Amino acid sequence: MSILNRLSEYLAVMGIPGLLIISFLDSAFMPLAGGPDAVILVLATLSKGDLAMAFWIALSATVGSTAGSMILYGIGLKGGEKALGRFNPDRVAQMEQKMRVYGAWVIVGSVIAPPPFPTKLVVLAAGVLRISKIRFAASVFIGRLIRYSLIAWLAAKFGEQAAEIIKAHSKEAAVILVVILLLLCIIRIWRMRKNKSVV
Repeated sequence: MSILNRLSEYLAVMGIPGLLIISFLDSAFMPLAGGPDAVILVLATLSKGDLAMAFWIALSATVGSTAGSMILYGIGLKGGEKALGRFNPDRVAQMEQKMRVYGAWVIVGSVIAPPPFPTKLVVLAAGVLRISKIRFAASVFIGRLIRYSLIAWLAAKFGEQAAEIIKAHSKEAAVILVVILLLLCIIRIWRMRKNKSVV
């Protein structure tokens, strides 16, 4: 792990290009110490209120994370049943059921949710269930952009206090996220039932 920690620190010093690599590796298969969130906090804090720069920081992390997720999705697509074997079977079955019902919303929610949410399980399951590549990539991109933009905005606006704000309100943010996703899922199910009744 010390080698990975040093790699993460070195990449963080590289700025936005390093962040792009960190977010790619973190989403693909190699979780790095601190991860993209920590690097976004540092870089956006250094932007000293420059919201345009904060957006570019968030966007670069989003692009890297989306590209990395496509690698893991590809593993799920080609032989993900073996990869899913290292997860709890009940949890895998539950996740697959949710993805069949709620589709892309599960992916969006999983990439917004903070650790220890099993995002990699969702990504692998998306490949196993053969969810459309374009739909998958769009879902990851949207979810990550929301998450990373919020972190970058907080860091640009509040500086070093941003980490404390995020830590203090992470539970409330998670509850709000779950409520929003549930409402969107309810709307989706209602529309599907309405369309069936019309047919």
